Amino acid sequence: MNKELKKAIFYHENKKLKEATIRYEKLLKNQSSLKRSDLSILYVNYANILFLDYDFKKSVFYYKKALNIDEFSYKTHFNLGVAYLQLDSLKKAISSFLEAIKLKKDYLSAYVNLGVCYKRLEKYDMALQTYKKAILLNPNDVDVIFNYSNTLYNLERFNEAIKGFKKVINIQRFHYKAYYSMGISYLALGKYSDALFCYEKAIEFKPDYADAHFAKSNILLLYGDYKKGFEEYEYRWEAKNELKKISYGIPTYDGEDLTNKTILIQQEQGFGDNIQFIRFINLVLQKGAKKVYFAVKKELKLIFENSFKEVHFVSNKTSLEDVDYFCSLMSLAKVFDIRVNNLITNEPYLKPLLSKKNILKKGFDYHVAFAWQGNKEHKNDKNRSVDISYFKILFKEFPNIAFYSLQLNEKENFYNYENVFDYSKYISNFNDSAHIANSMNLIISIDSSLAHLSGALKKKTWLILPFVPDFRWMIDTEFTPWYSSLKLYRQDETKDYLKVFQKIKSDLRAELNKN
Repeated sequence: MNKELKKAIFYHENKKLKEATIRYEKLLKNQSSLKRSDLSILYVNYANILFLDYDFKKSVFYYKKALNIDEFSYKTHFNLGVAYLQLDSLKKAISSFLEAIKLKKDYLSAYVNLGVCYKRLEKYDMALQTYKKAILLNPNDVDVIFNYSNTLYNLERFNEAIKGFKKVINIQRFHYKAYYSMGISYLALGKYSDALFCYEKAIEFKPDYADAHFAKSNILLLYGDYKKGFEEYEYRWEAKNELKKISYGIPTYDGEDLTNKTILIQQEQGFGDNIQFIRFINLVLQKGAKKVYFAVKKELKLIFENSFKEVHFVSNKTSLEDVDYFCSLMSLAKVFDIRVNNLITNEPYLKPLLSKKNILKKGFDYHVAFAWQGNKEHKNDKNRSVDISYFKILFKEFPNIAFYSLQLNEKENFYNYENVFDYSKYISNFNDSAHIANSMNLIISIDSSLAHLSGALKKKTWLILPFVPDFRWMIDTEFTPWYSSLKLYRQDETKDYLKVFQKIKSDLRAELNKN
């Protein structure tokens, strides 16, 4: 072996990476002096340092150069796969891991990473088969069993996933991630107390585990423990999710007196969240602020401005000066110690600008607005949205009711129904939606912004909920302390929406008989 290459490897093996890098790069400038076997070692080692420096693209380049010399190096194929994985080039990563396994049939790490690729591509069946092969190689490998169990969760095989997480804990009793994952599996089965126990065990073993704290908050809020629940809900910013906390470099508000002070309230999450929590802006106003700003999405700006005239509504991009405090909207529940029995409603608390124009279709005595699809980016959309075919049961059953679709971003053909009308074309903001909703006898909606809007307008609303609902709807009740005009229609453990709509159909018939 070349003497300079030996020196570089010595520094590399002793973790003096800067010195090793200098020597590798010097050798790369004079490659003609090296044998092919030495070149292969040089390329691989230099690629490994580049990988540690997060220069994954360049490391890929040198791993490939090494494979041009030695195509049978299973470790280099594996390393190339890991680099591709870091670059999210999943198909190329899969190809590299498969090549490594072809050369070394019992390559456990290659199987594990191959499974990761399949999971990221949401090819959960293939991931599961890959992890099964890995388990055969090492039945007691904690990481393999954990990944296998998480894949079972992704496949909604929750009971099997729980068994797997229990096995992980039997091997490694302080595995806080296994407790957390077992908790979300219990949650999917509607076993709330078991889920809560698992989250608390995860926190016991890792007190700063934000994912477990945030998950715990959702259970506490479902139980109606708003004091502890909203305290734990502050972990939403640190947990692994899509939420990003905006920082303005000013003090966060925590209930201080606001006399002669200015505060900015920042909207957060979805439209429904903003409609639900905007009610607490009145508590901010009662603190005597000189000025209250609210950074709001444009779709909500008009109806909010007309409802809360003392508040200055601005866009998220507005530059403000001389602001003393900042608070995210949903944190106001913690700041003001909101409980189930002291929710401030003052319904209706939204007051849209209404047109005098009659929008109702003639020839019908009863009018129902509806929505069946929520935000497809929502993590629970698959469970909370329903197929339009369920609503079509109502359209056919009640030809004398006029049904008005307020569903945005979904095109559905209602030409076969003389009593169904697409009113989404009349909606450009929530003030438009409110004008239509205010004209209705009833709103039937899945858990979406329409349900929050109609609740804030104090309109009779029937809300369709999945078996495991969002934290705000609690459990085992037909009513909610958030909105007095809402009635909740819940899936049972069968998760069959047909049962829900049969109940709605029966209640709608009774409603018509009352009128």
